[in-house]
Amino acid sequence: MITIKSKEEIQKISKSGKIAAFVLKELQKNIKVGTLTVDLDKIARRIIESRGATPSFLNYQNFPACICVSINDELVHGLPSNRAIKKGDLIKVDVGVNFEGYHSDTAITIYIGRPDTKILNLINGVKSSLFEAIRVIKPGLRVGAIEQKTGEVLKKHKLSPVLSLSGHGVGRAIHEEPSIKSDGRRNDGEIIKEGMVFAIEPMATMGSHKVQTASDKWTIKTSDSSLAAHFEHTVVVTKYGAKILTV
Repeated sequence: MITIKSKEEIQKISKSGKIAAFVLKELQKNIKVGTLTVDLDKIARRIIESRGATPSFLNYQNFPACICVSINDELVHGLPSNRAIKKGDLIKVDVGVNFEGYHSDTAITIYIGRPDTKILNLINGVKSSLFEAIRVIKPGLRVGAIEQKTGEVLKKHKLSPVLSLSGHGVGRAIHEEPSIKSDGRRNDGEIIKEGMVFAIEPMATMGSHKVQTASDKWTIKTSDSSLAAHFEHTVVVTKYGAKILTV
């Protein structure tokens, strides 16, 4: 069941979202050649805790880090490590913040260097699908309307939506109902209502939609080693549409 959040709950999720957005902005300053991904994790933890919050991902289902850093053919759930960022890397960073028991979730994809047209199409296609999907959200539609719009934009860019992973509700827990996939049918799913909070996160690849879990048992990567991208915002449904909380 999708929960409806109260005004007070939305305020706390919004505070969480502002912290998460600030973390991503600060991390972007440090996502450069030579940076160790474990150092990004340390920066994120320091910022989150300095604002009276905690990392949502740390120890969630035993996840050992505060953020996810996935590179190139890795799509999501990448473990920070002593791996150094290199020129030509496609970096995905996912941040979750828990503020007074309320969570937000946001992610970005960044290329290190000047991307060629195919990589730029991947980045812009996934990013565009996120914002186009957010624009269609309004009370009375079904969750499938979000999925359909996401899929339309991704396929227009000739990208493969990853359907084995999904966006989700968020708030009192980091993952709540409903599941929101990167493609679907407009009239499927539950009816969207004012006060619902979603983490919209399109995921797509330049090749096959199939993904697999790496040997570290966390990192999800493409089965054909094609590049993948991921963007995410937490939004609340208002009577006028969706408001982004992770900005």
